[in-house]
Amino acid sequence: MQQTSILTIDSLHKTYGDVAVLKDITLTMEPGEFLVLVGPSGCGKSTLLSCISGLTEITSGAIGIAGKDRTHDEPADRDIAMVFQSYALFPNMSVARNIGFGLEVRKVAEAEKKQKVAEVAELLKIAQLLERKPAELSGGQRQRVAMGRALVRDPKLFLFDEPLSNLDAKLRVTMRTEIKRIHQTTGASIVYVTHDQIEAMTLASRIVVMKDGVIQQIGTPQEIYNTPVNAFVADFMGAPSMNLMTAQVARDGDRIRIEIPAADGVPVELFDYGTPPERLPDGHGNVLVGLRPEAMRDAAQMNGALNNRHIQTASCLLDVVEPAGADTYAVINLGGKEAVARLSADADVQAGERTEIAFDLSKISYFDMDSGVRL
Repeated sequence: MQQTSILTIDSLHKTYGDVAVLKDITLTMEPGEFLVLVGPSGCGKSTLLSCISGLTEITSGAIGIAGKDRTHDEPADRDIAMVFQSYALFPNMSVARNIGFGLEVRKVAEAEKKQKVAEVAELLKIAQLLERKPAELSGGQRQRVAMGRALVRDPKLFLFDEPLSNLDAKLRVTMRTEIKRIHQTTGASIVYVTHDQIEAMTLASRIVVMKDGVIQQIGTPQEIYNTPVNAFVADFMGAPSMNLMTAQVARDGDRIRIEIPAADGVPVELFDYGTPPERLPDGHGNVLVGLRPEAMRDAAQMNGALNNRHIQTASCLLDVVEPAGADTYAVINLGGKEAVARLSADADVQAGERTEIAFDLSKISYFDMDSGVRL
């Protein structure tokens, strides 16, 4: 028996006057998925979430939730629950009543309401806080209460709108883990909006990358990270992001000859022995070459891996060296842009010096210079 999709969006458009905010959005989400909408500010991700919830009326298209057309339904009729960036708690109510208020409005029996509130509080590790008021809670505790208010209703779909933005960096990491654990425990269907690509990578079962109201790519975190469909996705996803370097390439028998200009006038010359993309220029031509920082390492630490023909080495001038605990990042000027190599923590390197960098070309991506599309 085929499982009904929990969310379907078909050719959704949203305009404000002459301004198109969402352009032909189409996607499908299966039950139990953790779908993350990510992109820079103004890309339309929060507007899309608002359209799913019914808080914003769409211009055209259709929205289905759990097999039912909800395009024109009121938010209260969509069987959804939202968790906002602002906790939106009732300051005069206890934690227990804040969590159970939705059940109270629906006139759920008192015994059942107490049981559900107790179960959710236990899941969120806030059972000891049920008698407190919101003013007596920390930011992380308030966010747990807001999540509890959503969870206690057991809706078909949960919508999270940048729920961790108000928390400090350390607490955001803790709450990310908590949200992941809750999803694994409950199997809830969640659509989650964030501008933080690390949040997207760590939480999502699938990621929707957006730019200027258009979906750029939908895929698992591994697909988004390893095979970005264009230069925008490659640059946006990852910390540090993928290095995009202008290179001159030419086919050379069973390999691709790659020459990347360097700031000191000594070009980096590499040879890719992988299968060349069909759209790669047959003769000499410029393309964007993409390599993640972890595919650019210090050759001195590579040991036997240097015998692999996909590992090519080149002498590079280091512009900036940034120790970062478990790693050291080195900034190199390649192809007219700053490229970041991820070196070992004990790498003996200094800014202004040259060092041998090992390039793992089994991880290389090629993009069209003009369109940015993956070749």
